[in-house]
Amino acid sequence: MYCGACEIYRAYKDAGKSRIEVAQKHGCLPAEVRCDGCRAVHIIGWARDPEWGRNCQILRCLKTQKIETCGDCPQISECDRWQSLAAECGRQGIDLKENLRQMNLLGLDDWTKKQAERWRCQQCSRPVAASFENPHCGFCGAFQL
Repeated sequence: MYCGACEIYRAYKDAGKSRIEVAQKHGCLPAEVRCDGCRAVHIIGWARDPEWGRNCQILRCLKTQKIETCGDCPQISECDRWQSLAAECGRQGIDLKENLRQMNLLGLDDWTKKQAERWRCQQCSRPVAASFENPHCGFCGAFQL
């Protein structure tokens, strides 16, 4: 997944009312909505949330398997956790299988740059989150879907 399109990551980085909305959605305080990306989540992140932040089962699995991404795992096609995440992301317009293919093809740095361009507001060019619940730019309010 590209962190720059995550509603939690965006709410933390962009602050404003989206941080309050994300906190209400996840039942925590706005100050607890913080994320510097999956690579940093073991240091910071939500301790109370049962699935994300410090309790992220996917990150624990990667660490246990000593791999960088789910795409490096030989059991990815049998992984219920990954299949569930891929389905959820698909509802937000993110194709995780294609993302993994592109990561392997382009390399992580170039893939990340390409994603940063994709997840920008068409109106003001600021970063946007992938969200069907709130499909508007948090900066200018332009519709994004």
